[in-house]
Amino acid sequence: MEISVLLTIDSLGDFRKAIGYHEKDLNIAKEIGDRAGEGGAYGNLGIAYNSLGDFRKSIEYHEKHLKIAKDIGDRAGEGKAHGNLGNAYFSLGDFRKTIEYHEKDLKIAKEIGDRAGEGRAHGNLGIAYKSLGDFRKAIEYHEKHLKIAIEIGLRAGEGGAYGNLGVAYDSLGDFRKAIEYHEKDLKIAKEIGGRAGEGGAYGNLGIAYNSLGDFRKAIEYHEKDLKIAIKTGDRAREGRAHGNLGVAYDSLGDFRKAIEYHEKDLKIAKEIGGRAGEGGAYGNLGIAYNSLGDFRKAIEYHEKHLKIAIEIGDRAGEGAAYHRIGYGYCGLGQFDIAVGNFVSAVDVFNTVRSLLKSQGNWKMKFRDLHDCAYTSLWRSLLRIGKINEALVAADQGRAETLYDNLLIQYGLASPSSCATFDSKETTICLFTELSPQIIFLGLEELSIKIWFLSRGQKVAFRQGMLEADITEKDPIRALLQAALRKIEAEVKVRCENRTFDELLDSGCSSGREVCEQVEKSCQSSDNPFRPFYDAVIGPIVDLLESQYDELVIVPDGALCFTPWAAIVESIRIRTVPSLTSYQLISSVPEGHHKKTRALLVGNPCLNELEKPLPNLPCAQEEVEMIASILNTRPLTGREATKAEVIKRMSSVGLIHIAAHGNKRTGEIALSPNLGWTSKFPREKDFILKMSDVQAANLRARLVVLSCCHSGRGRILKGEGVVGIARAFLAAGARSVLISLWAIDDEATMVFMKNFYQHLKEGKTASAAIHQTMKSLRESEKFSEMRHWAPFQLIGDDVKIEIEADDEVKN
Repeated sequence: MEISVLLTIDSLGDFRKAIGYHEKDLNIAKEIGDRAGEGGAYGNLGIAYNSLGDFRKSIEYHEKHLKIAKDIGDRAGEGKAHGNLGNAYFSLGDFRKTIEYHEKDLKIAKEIGDRAGEGRAHGNLGIAYKSLGDFRKAIEYHEKHLKIAIEIGLRAGEGGAYGNLGVAYDSLGDFRKAIEYHEKDLKIAKEIGGRAGEGGAYGNLGIAYNSLGDFRKAIEYHEKDLKIAIKTGDRAREGRAHGNLGVAYDSLGDFRKAIEYHEKDLKIAKEIGGRAGEGGAYGNLGIAYNSLGDFRKAIEYHEKHLKIAIEIGDRAGEGAAYHRIGYGYCGLGQFDIAVGNFVSAVDVFNTVRSLLKSQGNWKMKFRDLHDCAYTSLWRSLLRIGKINEALVAADQGRAETLYDNLLIQYGLASPSSCATFDSKETTICLFTELSPQIIFLGLEELSIKIWFLSRGQKVAFRQGMLEADITEKDPIRALLQAALRKIEAEVKVRCENRTFDELLDSGCSSGREVCEQVEKSCQSSDNPFRPFYDAVIGPIVDLLESQYDELVIVPDGALCFTPWAAIVESIRIRTVPSLTSYQLISSVPEGHHKKTRALLVGNPCLNELEKPLPNLPCAQEEVEMIASILNTRPLTGREATKAEVIKRMSSVGLIHIAAHGNKRTGEIALSPNLGWTSKFPREKDFILKMSDVQAANLRARLVVLSCCHSGRGRILKGEGVVGIARAFLAAGARSVLISLWAIDDEATMVFMKNFYQHLKEGKTASAAIHQTMKSLRESEKFSEMRHWAPFQLIGDDVKIEIEADDEVKN
């Protein structure tokens, strides 16, 4: 009966009362010579003192428990003692020692078949790896914990696993997923009466909502957490709740109130000996004083945070501290000192990011989360006049995950010359040799930084300014949308009639639109894209050399959606995600990519879906027309299954797909695979996802995505547009032709016919596109910008050798 009471009190979070009961239990065990009971009582006291924030006393009790467990051969008790010691050392910020103890706990749990203990150890290891910045490993451990908890019906463990998964996803920047997990944790905590768990869930929800910018809701949750922490005597959680409230008030601009809360957090952390909490409080105070403009005091606090972070092995905290110290020195105008700190921050974040290994999505989210460190570095370098260093730094943070994927795809080691300051001159030399003319763009609000690279010449630097509405959430994207609206007219769509604006905002998954005519000259004041010409091309137009007929652009942010052909008509234009990835693609041996054989996919049959998508007869006509030019056989209708397309993709030099595309990512709807088990085909049966493409091991020189929204995707800071086109590049395609918006069927047919005829004649892809656009501009029927401007080539320039399929020859 007494044990039941003890467990209930612990679960409710009344730790002071629990200590009283545990001490009585300890005394009785000693009196009767119950060594197992004595060890258990020490363990329970250690847990209670850890919850109160007295970590040193907690360790003392857990070591006593461990000694007794070993003496009497209590393997289960030994495992628990290891786990509890791991928790105590975690609270002190000694993460390496934490992992050591939890691995011992896990090993014993597996040996004795203790499923609950095994799940607990997995969860604790996940927490430790998250703190070290290894989010991939953290999620892996938490998912194992969750699986075990559900299997054995351990509700508290299930809730804890949900909460820990939420924390990990929050760290990766996936805040919606984090909230979903935290709400599951909260629901379970309320059901089982776990006050400490309830408070923790409130706190985690507050953090996630703060990350989403809903500061009032964040404060509401943190106040609930604080109230529970004070009531239960949980000093560590009380301190964290004060700190979280401070962060929320800082976000609201109430810096004095933020400082008040952070000082309460710091005081408690010092009292209970929580080094990680102490470091975090220093960091938060630094942020608040920086917001007040007191940069000296801010730097002082961030340096204290940095010192603790290095001592306890908190890599994420270390990177954040370096970045914030650099930011403080920027505020003082000491950019040379700031640069050194930003370099350290980037180095730390790159080290942490490397722990994510092949997990591309997590890498991109982590990079997006810490984008400020990367951008602060190159912007500070520009401020002290280091143009080349700034270019190397800017490119270092551009399309990193794509570059990692390409290294794996091509089986290459990372070149030692890539993006290091020691080899700056070598790197710049390699970049300038990639193409005769390149412009690399970097955004700083509406200011566009332009590096002009010309073969055999020094890098030139210019700046432009876009005239856009700064009140918009994304002013540049809003300016692009406004320009597109200006070329809008009545729209004829394959599946329905809708305006271009409706298609732009809501996304039709199967349309090609017809827009009104605009002036052809990019210099014309009537051209809706004139602001982009003025801001990007105008500043470097005197540098463009007439003997070169091509310009390669490395865009940034929303500039990735810019129809460059509408801005510069006179020369061929390609875009590349980064100079480093372009260099890697260019360095792949000539024989790696196939020159012959084509996969043409058109009008997959989607009648069997729960919500059938309409047939695309013009898409079928398109690929049949191309097949006649290439002397091959297309894959259409029911033959164009997802499985068959994936099977053939890796063995051809050219891929052309004309089908429905997803409005957000460009992912493609193909005919469902045979043998689905549900009533209707599921997405996995017919949607060609980015992950499917990246796993396909492509050798294609050219991929043509004649699908609605093929240029769509999420814009991630640094990484650029993450959609189906990028997936084809990451899978090994040398170049991808996309459309930034959809056009009507007749114009598409004429464009593709001319394009493939030029390819067959031996022209490169960019030359074929440029010549085709020129033909359309000069035609009577398709001279309007809407018909020819959306097409864009991403990646290298390539040639295709046309060869008929064996079955066509026969």
